[in-house]
Amino acid sequence: MNKIYWDRDKISIITDQIESVPHKHWTMQLFLSIEKNLEIGVEDNKISCRCIVINRDILHSFSTGNNIYFTMIIEPTSSLAIQLEERMGGMKYYIFDNQDIEYIQNLLFCLIDSDGLREYREFMIQLYKFLGVKEQAKIYDDRVKDLLYEIERCNCDTHSIASFADKVALSPSRLSHLFKEQVGMPLKSYIQFHQMQRAFLALLNGKSITESAMIAGFDTPSHFATVTKKMMGMSASISVKNSVFLKVTEEVN
Repeated sequence: MNKIYWDRDKISIITDQIESVPHKHWTMQLFLSIEKNLEIGVEDNKISCRCIVINRDILHSFSTGNNIYFTMIIEPTSSLAIQLEERMGGMKYYIFDNQDIEYIQNLLFCLIDSDGLREYREFMIQLYKFLGVKEQAKIYDDRVKDLLYEIERCNCDTHSIASFADKVALSPSRLSHLFKEQVGMPLKSYIQFHQMQRAFLALLNGKSITESAMIAGFDTPSHFATVTKKMMGMSASISVKNSVFLKVTEEVN
């Protein structure tokens, strides 16, 4: 099963279909078990825990096996990512196992059989409390803010750094440097994350994988499939098959 919640600044997935080889990407990722401990590889470490956040650009691997787990891919400019990064203090991963873990797992268990967004929002409110984070904005250079605005609202005709640089009146090299300095990830990787968001929103609206890839500006459907496998640990076809997609339109506070 796959239940995919496309939220404003994160992709939340309840699934039993992750089968990822060691890989890394420029987003943080949270993993949460429902009953048993999850077993996850982080670089050379084999870790057994109930809830873990993997930092950006850290090699990790995970398999659901026959069990259902929750994972969350966190948009790197979001307040959630920023606060978790501060909490982790540069560590490769952080294990959350405080006294409320069973309460969070019980809420997640109830979410499996619910297709409602109200239950998802309530779960996210409690998960934020469990993680010790809250909504807050980060202050960026005005040119970076303008760029984020342009990317969020682009029509996906072109995703070249040069085209975005023209819109914010910077050279491509200066824009790339400024973005990496302020956001902490390469601009190219952020654009790719945006493309995956746009492709899945197209899937959510009933488009095929091929159509969705083209709408999002991927070079080919196989390029979209490669990015999906790297980010989500499952192929695009598996992500669509037997899946429920829910678009979260309201903010979680």
